[in-house]
Amino acid sequence: MQTDKFITPIAHAFSAGLGSWGVINGMQVVTQFVDKDVEEIRKELLGIADASFLGKFGVKGRHAAQWLQDQGVDIPTQSNSWVADADGNLVLRLGGSEFLIEDAPDGNLCEKLLKADAKRAGVYLVPHVEASLVLSGSAVQELLVEVCSIDLTRAALGTQEVIMTQFAGVSVVLIHQDLEGEARYRVWCDSSYGPYLWEFMAGIASEHSGGPIGVGNYFSL
Repeated sequence: MQTDKFITPIAHAFSAGLGSWGVINGMQVVTQFVDKDVEEIRKELLGIADASFLGKFGVKGRHAAQWLQDQGVDIPTQSNSWVADADGNLVLRLGGSEFLIEDAPDGNLCEKLLKADAKRAGVYLVPHVEASLVLSGSAVQELLVEVCSIDLTRAALGTQEVIMTQFAGVSVVLIHQDLEGEARYRVWCDSSYGPYLWEFMAGIASEHSGGPIGVGNYFSL
């Protein structure tokens, strides 16, 4: 593993020489942890992947919603909800006037928004360098029960709902998203807690014969 300031925030949870490393969107990430056949089994049972390489952008303020719309961004109409545009970019509305945007794997929406003149519109930029994870598998509900005290079953979550809660004592943002026709959970947390949360959830996954997998199992890269 090479050292670089643009390295996944989960890196401290990985042992030296673990898996195959690559660079995606300028960030060094593990692209494959184990044999592909094993990863496919983990994905179906209880898989956890690092998606921290996806670009992020945040704004808040009284005029944030209008400014994003002026930039051609589709936004959720209600607080604590999310939408995905035609290109696969995610827009999360955190409360009434704060937004987190995350690029699709091949997207550059966040870069375009960063270059736009938000300050003139009275909109405030919010830095986002969170660790970003993907969870899936038949045992994912067992993991969620162990890390969170609220009901996060698909039936309990409202359509396109954004949940702000705690996983094992760490504040997280969570959504349920269908990726390429399959059910997934997306989780964001402060990057400094990323390694701890990864280790905690990867340990639970291993108890269900799952574990870490390359993010290419979830996204077409």
